[in-house]
Amino acid sequence: MQYETVNEATLTARRLRPLIFVVVAAKLAVSALLLTTVQFPTEVETPEIVALR
Repeated sequence: MQYETVNEATLTARRLRPLIFVVVAAKLAVSALLLTTVQFPTEVETPEIVALR
């Protein structure tokens, strides 16, 4: 009976690949959510514009 040598690092990488995809997708989703909810400060009106009103 012949035994195949199994590279443990390759086997572990294959097992963790789906988890890595899920983590990266989650990070992208959180980043996109945070970027869409950023509130930029309103511009300060200059006194000249206020005086014309």
